[in-house]
Amino acid sequence: MAIDVTGVEDLEQEEVVNESAYFPSQEGDVPFWDHPLMYGHTKLPKNYYPYTTKAEVLRAFKRKQITEEDFTILKVLGDAVAANEDQLRRYLSSKMSRSAVSKRLEGLRNHGFVERWHCRLENDDEEKVRPPAPFTLGIAGYKLMKHFYSDCAFMNPDSWDKDNGKSIQRYVAMNELRCLLVESKVVRGWQWNATIGNQRKYRSPFGVAYIDTPNTPINFLIERPQMSQNFIGYLRDTLAQWKNIYENTGALEISRAPKNTAIVILYASTISMAEHIHMKLSLNEYPFQVWVCVEELLDKGGLAKSFMRPLTDGQLERIKLPFLEPKA
Repeated sequence: MAIDVTGVEDLEQEEVVNESAYFPSQEGDVPFWDHPLMYGHTKLPKNYYPYTTKAEVLRAFKRKQITEEDFTILKVLGDAVAANEDQLRRYLSSKMSRSAVSKRLEGLRNHGFVERWHCRLENDDEEKVRPPAPFTLGIAGYKLMKHFYSDCAFMNPDSWDKDNGKSIQRYVAMNELRCLLVESKVVRGWQWNATIGNQRKYRSPFGVAYIDTPNTPINFLIERPQMSQNFIGYLRDTLAQWKNIYENTGALEISRAPKNTAIVILYASTISMAEHIHMKLSLNEYPFQVWVCVEELLDKGGLAKSFMRPLTDGQLERIKLPFLEPKA
């Protein structure tokens, strides 16, 4: 069933002038958080003395080495899984200044409450591209959060290693969209890797956002294709599973989520990548709605103007979603 979102306006589609295996933007570059040559590893501070046991962590907490503000940062970071410094500052903007967030993150590194990642491009020997550093929970932060929020699925830092740079890349990219949705004040809930169709055998959407609109609440089921992976094969198989769920149940229900109408969102880094996906998968032919959110359009017009929907002639049409405009 198609959803009629109040205030959707057609926008003129911009022409793609570059074609390559890297699917560059209209400016000819590849967004950092989808660049196939990105690598990453943790970077330890000079005065590094990590707390590694639950007893050490709780002792630090009882002695107030961890302030209320520190605790808030750890919870926000744990919920985000992996977010860069700019995103964390924005998530916490209503509670503390940008400089305060940075200062506390640096202090939390010393005892292993958070870990800072060094992310660069393999062909950038002079490190001309230096994005805001991603952060994840360290062993101390993980143990503290699991003690107080035992029901939450925080990422165990033992799961990360130097080969997980692509996973860090994917979470940071997704947190940009998640952060913008939070700033638009339409999000009423979020799940990572949620169970779909009430069965774990189906591929989970990477992220699910519960969205308020002027017309009706909806669920965004969001996937993030990456150029460094076989994203066409992955999306083809995933959408085929979801099509099977939809044809058998008439919906794409998410466990522990409101039973809202679902819209599948493919969060692609560039317009050329989005067009390639539509060309290969014919997104208009699925029984549920599939939209594309394009990262390169976020800087040009904001979140509300970054969406495209597939047409029957193989084209993608830009749309405007006024309910996603930032709220004061």
